[in-house]
Amino acid sequence: MDIRLLKETDSSAYSELWRTALEEQDEFFRISIQDEPSPQIQTEFSKESFTLGAFINGDLLGTVSIQRNTQTKLNHKALLFRMFVHSSASGKGVGKALVNEAITQTKSIQGLRQINLTVLDVNPRAIHLYNSAGFKVFAHELESVKIQNEFIGELQMVLFVSTPNKQLKLTPATKSVASVGTLVPRAP
Repeated sequence: MDIRLLKETDSSAYSELWRTALEEQDEFFRISIQDEPSPQIQTEFSKESFTLGAFINGDLLGTVSIQRNTQTKLNHKALLFRMFVHSSASGKGVGKALVNEAITQTKSIQGLRQINLTVLDVNPRAIHLYNSAGFKVFAHELESVKIQNEFIGELQMVLFVSTPNKQLKLTPATKSVASVGTLVPRAP
């Protein structure tokens, strides 16, 4: 497996992979193929806005993107998004390798303190992956998205890449979230 930064020349392979994601695993994403029939790389090919790709035998089989917030009061945060591993590479450590590499590269961004992400609460494999990488749930929005006439909740998670100013007290999350082993930080 080779993990590297995607370039503009990878756009076609990226678009094909994301079409597969949105067609085959629609229930795990907040966007739909109707919203984005020709998915494009959403980042700017820079140190603070990048997409990683996992290649096996030359085929792009997984991606994850990082985007630093550019607003003055929020630029200590980055968003991890568009995480997907093709079913043919599932269970081979591709997702873990992508998330770990994204975290490693994000830690080198000067002044960045945290990485945020959202994940639908019906995706226990992704939740487990993010928990194992050190992310913690800080919010659970019920009925966040509507997929095929069913309302789905969404978890918001955070990983501090530098020590927060205050120690967070972690408490068990709601029963639905706690069942997948997550914790919710609460201010002292």
